[in-house]
Amino acid sequence: MKNPASGHVGPLERNTVKLLYEQQLPAHKSTLQQLAQEMRIFLEQQGLAPAIKYRVKSFEAYFDKLRKRNGHEGNARNVTVNDFFGLRIVCPFLEDIETVSSLIATRFEVLETERKANQHSFREFGYDSLHLAIRFETQQAGRLIPGIRKVCEIQLRTILQEAWAEVEHELVYKSDISLPNQSVRRKLASLNATLTLSDLIFQEIRDYQKEIRRHGSKRRAIVEREHQDQGFIAISHPTTTNPPARMGPIPSSVGSHLEKTMLRALEAHSNHELENAIDLYDQLLSMQLDRKVRGLVYNHRGMAYFAMGHHQRALKDFSNAVTYDAESDRGYANRGLCYRVLKRSEKALQDFNQALKINPNRPESYFGRAQTYYDMQQFDLALADCEKALGVHSGYQPARELIKILQSDFP
Repeated sequence: MKNPASGHVGPLERNTVKLLYEQQLPAHKSTLQQLAQEMRIFLEQQGLAPAIKYRVKSFEAYFDKLRKRNGHEGNARNVTVNDFFGLRIVCPFLEDIETVSSLIATRFEVLETERKANQHSFREFGYDSLHLAIRFETQQAGRLIPGIRKVCEIQLRTILQEAWAEVEHELVYKSDISLPNQSVRRKLASLNATLTLSDLIFQEIRDYQKEIRRHGSKRRAIVEREHQDQGFIAISHPTTTNPPARMGPIPSSVGSHLEKTMLRALEAHSNHELENAIDLYDQLLSMQLDRKVRGLVYNHRGMAYFAMGHHQRALKDFSNAVTYDAESDRGYANRGLCYRVLKRSEKALQDFNQALKINPNRPESYFGRAQTYYDMQQFDLALADCEKALGVHSGYQPARELIKILQSDFP
């Protein structure tokens, strides 16, 4: 496929490939459309309704990639264009990305997984995205287009990641004008960081709402069970019947106020209005709360105190958080961080160990323990925990940075 004299793909070969491309394009589009429809139906059956886009790579983009790779590898038969077929699945929340990824793995053969955030250091800007390569059957007939495999690349993003990627594509990737100075680059990085934080806050709010709904369902189930035990045939949800005191009953009006107050507190916290956030957390703690919800509020107020440098107050709140919710790995990890800042390394290790016992899939807990080991000059253990953090999340940048420090200081 290479022109021996020039080392590049010649015009005759380009025309031949273009003819093959145009002949196969209708079948490729039809196949990809069917895959997108199958994916949509499959995810809807699981209770999910993300936006799904699809595209077959344009000839110019395909041929340019084929030519570049052919020029590097020297043998067209060995060249592949893995993203010729593409699906993009855009989800509302961060947790949906992992959920959809896991579901896809149950239905399709996943050949490769890649997180785009891994390509950027913590000082760089760029969109996050999870890419999967799956095997699927095409309707291709006759002579194959060079470099094409029966593989589809699936990009999984949140709505905010998608928005950032579209804007970055226009400003950076497609532009023939390089960014003029570091100030503009820093602004772009700041915008990306803001969107990333917003994704985290949206997920936090969603987690809280799910917790409230779960407790509401649990209370209703207890009321229904009590009615059944008393011989009632019709099951209802009477407003005059109080659930057992041990459940911490929350009337609907109070529950609505609680949820609104929690959302206001989270918003103030995310905007770094810490004193306002603490006042709202105080209001929440004066309400009648389920133990787990009370533990959650203590944990959040502790984070606000910690951010203000009030470490002893934060330590007390994190202790209350794990008292009310003994399964709160975040509460133990946050208290461990507090102990570490207060130079109480043994206490910090105990809490990080407990956090990891409850949830061994939290990279932040491994990293917190790694930092504690580093403070104690137990560098081998610090390195091992950084590697464990990356084993859970290969794109966890703080662990990578600490590894660099360990390797540079102690080669």
